[in-house]
Amino acid sequence: MDRSNWFSNNYLFILATLIVLLAVFFGSNFLTNESQDRASIVKISGKVSIERAGAQVTPSTGMVLNAYDKITTSKGSSIEVTFDDGLKDIVKIGANSHVVLESDAIEKKTSLFMDRGEILLKLEKLEKGSNFQVRTPTAVAGVRGTSFGVKLVGKEAIISDFESKIYVKGLDQNFVENEDELLLSEGWKVRVRQFETPSRVEKITDQERSLWLAWVNEVAMTSARPSLGTQGVDPSSKSSLTFQGLIKDILNCPGGLMAMVMKMVSSVSVMAFILYIALMVNIRKVFV
Repeated sequence: MDRSNWFSNNYLFILATLIVLLAVFFGSNFLTNESQDRASIVKISGKVSIERAGAQVTPSTGMVLNAYDKITTSKGSSIEVTFDDGLKDIVKIGANSHVVLESDAIEKKTSLFMDRGEILLKLEKLEKGSNFQVRTPTAVAGVRGTSFGVKLVGKEAIISDFESKIYVKGLDQNFVENEDELLLSEGWKVRVRQFETPSRVEKITDQERSLWLAWVNEVAMTSARPSLGTQGVDPSSKSSLTFQGLIKDILNCPGGLMAMVMKMVSSVSVMAFILYIALMVNIRKVFV
């Protein structure tokens, strides 16, 4: 049999088969909820370094982070990391900080470890029953819903509740979390020394609240802007639908080609829907 005739007679069947394979690949990821948003860098100010698997990685806006990446900021520096495209779950790591990203996605139990510095968190998309916590050598602070801040000053942790309620636990001599927890209400903070049971509660100052609100407003303004593809790209440059234009977009995109691919894959539900529609249309053509 002439191979060219065989392919011409069966191209619809071949096309349908390829679409089935793609739909199964993307659709299974969507249906099993494995297409989670990954932690990525939103903003860098000053000198920030990242250690990954023992090697230094140069941070850049849009870069996707991995679990157990170690983030270090210098004096006057900061970095903001988001766990979703809409900046609903975002972490700001302040100056002179050292933080280990123990989780690279929002899960039932998401945690960061900080042994130096300060962290602010704004969390809006946690599912019911989820737990986001910051661990330190002095205390553990966590939230089952919203936002808080943790600052280490020597061996004392200052944990501030800006919204809703958070829990705070001390550590024993073996650095194991105590079972008892202090529930902190909005507008209050607690100071915890190493191996101390959290109890020294005081009001958040007006200045602390003002700084918090200024950051929240900044995040809100950032989330209102166009997302991937606009950050780090010269607005005056208009790429055309040409090969050169595509290359230019890839080079200008934060993180390059990999960031674009990750962004496409993160929209897996949309891709799966399109593939399923194409599958139904072509299957009909094959059998009708």
